[in-house]
Amino acid sequence: MNRFSEKDWKLFRSKIADWQEAYMEKLNREYIKLLSGEGNASEKFGHWKRKSVKIRRIAESSVK
Repeated sequence: MNRFSEKDWKLFRSKIADWQEAYMEKLNREYIKLLSGEGNASEKFGHWKRKSVKIRRIAESSVK
């Protein structure tokens, strides 16, 4: 009982790499803005670290 056709899977596979690249580019821009913004280095690093851990957890849970 497959909910998606082979055509759908082929389309998805052809698009996923571009979607992932665009998402990582967006994250890179956010990190650059965060790290080059106002505030002291330790606060900026802490915020970046919390955000990156959260994103990694989401990514790892979606791979399963």
